Amino acid sequence: MVVRAYVISPQLIPTSESRLRLRLRWTPLMLGILLCALPALSQGPGGSGAPVTFTPQQGIATQMGNTASGRPDDTRRGVKIQVTILDSNKQPLKQESLVRITSQDTGHVFFQTTKGTETTFADLPPGKYLIEVGSAGYIGGHAEVNITDLAHDAAQNFLLPRDPAAVNLTLGDEALPSKVRKQAEKGVQALVLGNFVEARKYLESAHHQDPTSPKINFLLAYTAFQQKEEDRELEYLLETIKLDPQDLQAQNMLGQLYYRRDEYAHAADAESIVVARSKDSIPARKVLANSYLKLKQFEKAREQSQWLVDHGGSEAGSARLVLGQALAALGKYEEAVPVLQDYLKNEPQSSVAGQVRELIADLQKDAANAKLAIPDPDLGNGTEILLKAGMPLDVDKQKPTVAAGVNCPANILQLTANSSNQLVASVSQFSAIDHMVHESISPQGATRNRETRTYNYVVSITDPPDGALSFQEYRNSDNLDMPDKVNTNGLAVLALAFHPYFRNDFEVKCEGLGDWNGTAAWVVYFHQLDNKPARLRFYVANKVYYPVSLKGRAWLSADNYQIIHMETDLVKPVPEIRLNTEHTSVSYGPVQFRKYSADLWLPISADMYVSWGSRRFHRSENFDHFMLFATDASEAAKPPKTETTPPPVPNSGPSPNE
Repeated sequence: MVVRAYVISPQLIPTSESRLRLRLRWTPLMLGILLCALPALSQGPGGSGAPVTFTPQQGIATQMGNTASGRPDDTRRGVKIQVTILDSNKQPLKQESLVRITSQDTGHVFFQTTKGTETTFADLPPGKYLIEVGSAGYIGGHAEVNITDLAHDAAQNFLLPRDPAAVNLTLGDEALPSKVRKQAEKGVQALVLGNFVEARKYLESAHHQDPTSPKINFLLAYTAFQQKEEDRELEYLLETIKLDPQDLQAQNMLGQLYYRRDEYAHAADAESIVVARSKDSIPARKVLANSYLKLKQFEKAREQSQWLVDHGGSEAGSARLVLGQALAALGKYEEAVPVLQDYLKNEPQSSVAGQVRELIADLQKDAANAKLAIPDPDLGNGTEILLKAGMPLDVDKQKPTVAAGVNCPANILQLTANSSNQLVASVSQFSAIDHMVHESISPQGATRNRETRTYNYVVSITDPPDGALSFQEYRNSDNLDMPDKVNTNGLAVLALAFHPYFRNDFEVKCEGLGDWNGTAAWVVYFHQLDNKPARLRFYVANKVYYPVSLKGRAWLSADNYQIIHMETDLVKPVPEIRLNTEHTSVSYGPVQFRKYSADLWLPISADMYVSWGSRRFHRSENFDHFMLFATDASEAAKPPKTETTPPPVPNSGPSPNE
């Protein structure tokens, strides 16, 4: 059963039988991704799971002010908070930003990403709110607003200064001979496009003509970093700093390189320079705290990790690992244990969770002999902060707020399965209009090359008596030329992970009662079981199948247990096909059809972020104009005859993104 397919570089050709029946002409470079449940495939090779987009660098931003505008309207459901984000020159940022608003009264958290310089949160209850903003390469900011009643909205402006330690791939105003600049500009363009072989060729040519340019040396170091050639990276970074000792981004990269090479004293020296000049640089402080711990300079490790806990935003979780060990090494055992327990609470899926539990047990029994040598997994495995720019936060890093003391329903898995069964039982085929926006993501995390497409979209689901679900998905076009040569299917049916056919493949845990965009919802986490074959998804490269394990989180409406939102990530990368990250986020909503007395819950919007080799992109899809084609479930799927089927009446409920 093909449930989901992402196809790289195919040609999709309509046949004479139907424009919706598509044939694939495979090329040698073709890469596909399939969510499958075919018994034959499970026996094949390897066969036996408001949106957050990236981890911002957060600090104290320059605030332009907080204003309120009178809106006397007794019929309004809530108030609005408008957030405007500019750089330090009061110019709009040319990239996405993350905005998080936290109610100081209820603890509810709302996320949005800006497509431009502004975003608005609507239908919020009056009260006190903390607003936090962040953008890759900038020092984030925060502010508090207090909205007293429904008659007032709030507007908050932020000026974000650029983080001087962030990677900047522009040539700037450096005086370069015209021939050298021309070659260097071609190299920069290739870097932004992720073509590191081409970038190296042009940059080495420019370097040969002008070896004294610190910027060209740094760009060559960054290229070597991307190509994982540490000796070349070190050579060019040292030359960059020799030519320009004030280059903080070179110092920051040098500190991270030394840490990866286990040269902790050199790493601490480099990052100390960065922190001295840019105290809000979270990447530098993170390396610095871990380096001091390795060097057994425990008071310095405590100082740096405490700063991260207090100011580091999402990095506060991993900083507790260093802080707890530093406190223990300083003999402050009673302080260390709760800090380490907080680390486990915030990082339950950490690869070192078992070691941390053992350390806590040792500290409670024989603290003097406890072993303090647990590395930060984000740094210990070579994961580079720079590679995360522009990519979303992993579901294991997200910590949704849930109500204290509220127990999950004992039969919540059965209730969720009922929703999946209802969809399969009710729908043979449905169609919609798919509005697609595709954006490439640069190495700095900035979006570029925005493309917009519109497709007719058809989904077919069957559940024959043998129980083997069948799913097909179509987009019709005379020339289906998908952006970036990537065809993506299956975002609509992630909820089938809770169908009885797949449910036992996952470890499932209800985390409590939270909310999604103001709607009370049960929060359910799921993770592919190690002892179960990954049947839900396969990657396909040159006709070889690579099973992929998924993890994710779902928000189920507390009223009817329908899935209103889901997010998934890969359990681990797939190095064989250079797949680093794939994050999906899908929101569902009720759609009313004339044939049914009850609404059907169908996908309303979907987002996907992919890091594949040196390429990264973000694709968003919004669905509307739904039509339903109900047939007997045992029939083979056929293209719908829309001229004989009356159109449904879409539900006018609020969009999940509002």
